[in-house]
Amino acid sequence: MKCELRIVSGARAGHRDVYEKSYIGIGRHPLSDVRFDAEQDLDASTRHGAIVKSGEAFILRDLGSTNGTYVNGEKLSGERTLADGDVMKFGVHGPEVSFHLVHEESDAEVVMEAVHAPPKVNPTKPEGTPAQSLDEGARRPTTPADLTPAAPMRPPSPAGRQPSKTSVLRAQITHQQSRARGLALALVILVLGALGVVYWQGRQSNTVIAGIEHQRDSLTFELAALRRLKTRTDSEKTSLQNALAAELDPARRVQLTSRIDTFSRRSAAIQQAQGVDYTAIRNLNDKAVAIIYVRFADTSRMWTGTAFSVSTSGVMLTNRHVVTADDGSTPRDIAIQFSGSTEVLPARLVTTSPDADVAVIQLESRGPFPAIAGFADAPAAVGEPIALIGFPGGGTRATLVTGSVTNVIADSLYELESFSGVGASGSPIFDRTGKVIGIEFGGRVGSGGRAIVGLPISRALGLLPH
Repeated sequence: MKCELRIVSGARAGHRDVYEKSYIGIGRHPLSDVRFDAEQDLDASTRHGAIVKSGEAFILRDLGSTNGTYVNGEKLSGERTLADGDVMKFGVHGPEVSFHLVHEESDAEVVMEAVHAPPKVNPTKPEGTPAQSLDEGARRPTTPADLTPAAPMRPPSPAGRQPSKTSVLRAQITHQQSRARGLALALVILVLGALGVVYWQGRQSNTVIAGIEHQRDSLTFELAALRRLKTRTDSEKTSLQNALAAELDPARRVQLTSRIDTFSRRSAAIQQAQGVDYTAIRNLNDKAVAIIYVRFADTSRMWTGTAFSVSTSGVMLTNRHVVTADDGSTPRDIAIQFSGSTEVLPARLVTTSPDADVAVIQLESRGPFPAIAGFADAPAAVGEPIALIGFPGGGTRATLVTGSVTNVIADSLYELESFSGVGASGSPIFDRTGKVIGIEFGGRVGSGGRAIVGLPISRALGLLPH
């Protein structure tokens, strides 16, 4: 038995599909079977839920979603067997999906008809008379009527006799025709060669244009993030200054003054960020960042993320949640594709951190491999400019976006003003010198991918082989 799922509300309303799988993943992840819009259906989690087929029954499970799962208006607790016509909602205000059973047709209901072309009839012979074959015609005896009189033989021309004007003209025409054919062939070869050169140059130009557009898009993100942060910082600083001017309580004035100093330092850092050489950061590290492909024993579960190489021997870091399923299972297969490369390399999981969203993987091919420029000597401070290189939204070429550190929570968390999206989990966070200070692992719900959270790199260094 199959099932049909129809998205009835949300950004992808109207989409429907029939599934004949034992596991149907549902969420905003681009590899989900039932995929919601990553930018608009924000009430749904990345891997929100799943429908598991058990015998002839279909069971809905919530995979630890942020905003819950509902069936016919009732919040799901654990799992529930679905009935034909049930309506599922993923998040209180999230997209709705209706469930329908599809009964397979029996073999008796499928009728196949063979259509044969009618036999050809020879119009010159009466029906029922076999047509004469070519071989029969070839073997037919020759009759006098089939013979034609031979042309009379002409005596040879006397020695020394000059060719006629007609034969000379015919020879000249034949020579001109041969020459014309040769010129035409040469012209065709030249045209084909020119077309080949134009095609090759066109492909080269497309490659160059694609690279320029990629860099332009990355720089657009960089500049936009800096402008947003500068505007927001200046606005908050002005509000605090106005509040300080009207405040009479001494203790409160001290607090406001301290906050104004913080925003002043942040504004100065943003101005400094405009002088950071992000092109140099990209050139130092871009090739060491890779897409990671993960597939579990149940092959219907497969997703991607970002990883980065920390050594030429192929040791790489990523997030634990990228290489671990919601039920705690580990992947059957892991593969790596470095930015800008067409080669996909096998890898294996080495270890995960028990108390941080970090994992170590090892490439199984022979190196050497590209590696990042190194780790920062000191943690980042509030207001410092940063850059992230990863795959927000997929693609095979990593994207660099800029931002700033907006908050540091001890040695456990960075809060960043930047840009991110699905597929960027595991991206390295760089300081202004191009050294890694942390690993991105998520974002704030409802921020539109602009409030990013990351782990300081110190949380991962203890996992690396010495």
